[in-house]
Amino acid sequence: MALAALALFLLALTCANFYLARASRHAVHWNSSNIHLRREGYTLKVNVNDYLDIYCPHYNVSQRGVAEQYVLYMVSYRGYRTCDPQLGFKRWECNRPHAPHAPIKFSEKFQRYSAFSLGYEFHVGHEYYYISTPTHHHGRSCLRLRVYVCCSTGTALPAADADDEAQPTEPDYTLRPNMKIDDLGNALCWSGSQWILEHWVYKPLGIHHCRGIMHHMRSL
Repeated sequence: MALAALALFLLALTCANFYLARASRHAVHWNSSNIHLRREGYTLKVNVNDYLDIYCPHYNVSQRGVAEQYVLYMVSYRGYRTCDPQLGFKRWECNRPHAPHAPIKFSEKFQRYSAFSLGYEFHVGHEYYYISTPTHHHGRSCLRLRVYVCCSTGTALPAADADDEAQPTEPDYTLRPNMKIDDLGNALCWSGSQWILEHWVYKPLGIHHCRGIMHHMRSL
């Protein structure tokens, strides 16, 4: 019985590593110099289980001038069109422009299912929308990103077909309970190939669960 359980565990671990290896990472540098984010319509096509890596603005301590800082939101289609953060919720905050060694990075995993009860789940053929508001000035400048979730990893459709199927969709968060920012913490979790710092939410009796869809990694 013990050998069978061990064999099953090793098989699951091998499969997890296989899918992690096949997943792609899509890097987006979130700052005003990124001309793609300054125009409506820029769409990033991802597959299921891919990652979106958001790199915050980063400056050396010796650099002078205004350091860009942003609050990023996941919003509805209308919120994306009007750049209105009130039609969504806060996702991340780029508030450490002088972080040592490297920029702050946030990651989103586009997975279809989450073991966490309040986790985000993404659906094939749907679009998801990110916008930001600047905190380093009071002007109205909108950076925005549309993400289209295509297929399971390894079965990507041609770009033309993906464009035909893309439809404005409300993010799944509209059907989920609100989550308080104060309830969020960090936990060290095993991803199958490496230890990563995951966000988690307090549960009764002090139990916590790792979220498999988003982690906030800082360079040491």
